[in-house]
Amino acid sequence: MDYNITNSRINNTHGVNKMNDDKELSFQDRVDEMIAKVFDRTEREVPEYGAFSDVAEYMPNLDPETKTLAGKYGLRIYKMPKSVVEDPKQRYIEAAAYRPAGDYKADVIVGSGHKDEILKILNSDEFPEKLNRTYGELLETLEDV
Repeated sequence: MDYNITNSRINNTHGVNKMNDDKELSFQDRVDEMIAKVFDRTEREVPEYGAFSDVAEYMPNLDPETKTLAGKYGLRIYKMPKSVVEDPKQRYIEAAAYRPAGDYKADVIVGSGHKDEILKILNSDEFPEKLNRTYGELLETLEDV
């Protein structure tokens, strides 16, 4: 018998996500994965100039001690409106920590530049550690609110 099985739930861009029950990734490993996803999407989806849809990736906060303060962390590439920044090539990298209910976020710009500069920042050796420290600072901001 010949079966023609199609699964419309498989995302052809990213493939099937495999479950990894063998080990839990460290926070820094998860930050590294999120940066890699944003880098790949920025290469594909962000044009050299002009408007584009924001590129954003998120990861849940799995730390039992802090997940009541921040439910998830995000990394986003975006463009300011032309009325704010006239340069059509200027892009920004934003790091954010979100409350569990999603009702409030603390965010900060951690980089800016043209597309090639953004890619260089995301791919630098220092950026993952800088982002990790930034998430700690954003967590403190949420704690103070």
